[in-house]
Amino acid sequence: MAIDLRQVEPLGSKSVLLEQAMRRSRANNGPQDRYEDMDMSDMITPDFEWLKEDKTAIESLVKQMDASIGQLAGQMRELDDQGKKSRLAIEKEQQLLFKQIKTLNSLLKRQVDIFVSVERQMAEVELKQNNLIPQIGIGLIAGLMSAVTILVTAPWLTVLMENLR
Repeated sequence: MAIDLRQVEPLGSKSVLLEQAMRRSRANNGPQDRYEDMDMSDMITPDFEWLKEDKTAIESLVKQMDASIGQLAGQMRELDDQGKKSRLAIEKEQQLLFKQIKTLNSLLKRQVDIFVSVERQMAEVELKQNNLIPQIGIGLIAGLMSAVTILVTAPWLTVLMENLR
């Protein structure tokens, strides 16, 4: 008896497909003894032990994957917590750094103000010194002129003093 496999859905296992094909074949041929032309002597009893082993293996694999996912989720939470702590520490350090920069800027501004003040005072001293130098020069020239006058007139004064005595 020929079995027509063209009308069988190909989504099932081989045994299911064969069973569907046999049912359709019986339905098309009418109610007959379904085992009359089949030789059952060489049929092997199906062994579904491998299917049970595969199911057990898949279940253990799913359990391992669940455990791995749980560990991964725990590690991700730890990393997230560490990231938050690191961000807080960095923010605190940045705030401290900004305060230090602000303090240094204000100290630098004060130092620049002091240098400007000292520069002004030095300029005033230079102006006073510029007025003082001509006066010292005039005093020195006057002193030298009086010394020269004394030296030039000294011999005559000695002669005059001798005559007066």
